Amino acid sequence: MPETIHAEHSVRTRYSAAANQREAALCCPVDYRSELLEAIPQEILERDYGCGDPSPFVKSDDTVLDLGSSGGKLCYIAAQLVGSEGRVIGVDCNQEMLGLARRYQAQVAERIGFDNVSFRCAMIQDLQLDLERLAKELSGRQHGGVQGILEQRLIEQRLRNERPLIASDSVDCVVSNCVLNLVRPEERQQLFREVFRVLKWGAALRSATSFRTKTSQNT
Repeated sequence: MPETIHAEHSVRTRYSAAANQREAALCCPVDYRSELLEAIPQEILERDYGCGDPSPFVKSDDTVLDLGSSGGKLCYIAAQLVGSEGRVIGVDCNQEMLGLARRYQAQVAERIGFDNVSFRCAMIQDLQLDLERLAKELSGRQHGGVQGILEQRLIEQRLRNERPLIASDSVDCVVSNCVLNLVRPEERQQLFREVFRVLKWGAALRSATSFRTKTSQNT
């Protein structure tokens, strides 16, 4: 098995297991504002494996996209920061982690007083393709082999064009908690193209300016 494919499989397997049982080796000591954690169930807090806190960049009324949302901790923190008029979208391709996040969605909404979070299944380097919708369209199809592969490619492209998971120019703020590093190196340019595609023009311009400033300061 090629190294990149083996690594991707290992990451998926390990995080699937960590969604069901806390794995201490994956945990990083991160300080979050304690008042934002009170509404989040303990199971989610125990199975959070992030390495930083991007919440200071989230503003009231923002539409926030969390890439690699895992068990949903950062989404539920952001939900409180954007308020009832904002929106938070968590994207992950790990079904176990999505299940953990979705399990408590109604409970968190009741605790904070509004429901402004959704969790969606996709690869973070392909924010147009809804993997759950794709699976539904492929279920029950009879064709296999080469014909089946070609038909699936057509379906994928149709879904990207007609029903993109995240629309272009629709997001104010993109956050991620170390998950970008897990994308295959050969797909990282596509990942950043997708980030800038979904960001609203003003937000994308601010992000690009900030990136250039930080880069120049570090060189």
